[in-house]
Amino acid sequence: MDKLHEALIDMEDALGSEHPACLSPWDWKSSAGSLEAQAASPPHSLSPAPSCHAGPARLPKGAKVRMSAQRRRKASEREKLRMRTLADALHTLRNYLPPVYSQRGQPLTKIQTLKYTIKYIGELTELLNGVK
Repeated sequence: MDKLHEALIDMEDALGSEHPACLSPWDWKSSAGSLEAQAASPPHSLSPAPSCHAGPARLPKGAKVRMSAQRRRKASEREKLRMRTLADALHTLRNYLPPVYSQRGQPLTKIQTLKYTIKYIGELTELLNGVK
């Protein structure tokens, strides 16, 4: 935490000489050393000064910004977990469908599973409505 605090101070010092208006409305350095932002001006003026909007040069259209390796790895892990959860849910759903819907014992695709489930629910609804 101390290293982060020092890095932020260094960054502020470096930016302070180039863009003093960008950092002037915020006083994030408190005596306790916490990193909570404390507005030095009223809440309605929280937008940065106009000179801060220039920022770095914009990338050409279609250019991609590379993600850090760690961020990409975490995103990949989240996507794998999402796909695994989806596959498990579809597998469970397939278990509830009658065998009539599977073609020659072959596993159903994702879209087939969803379409046959909708059809099966419709048939069950009609059956229930016919009994009433």
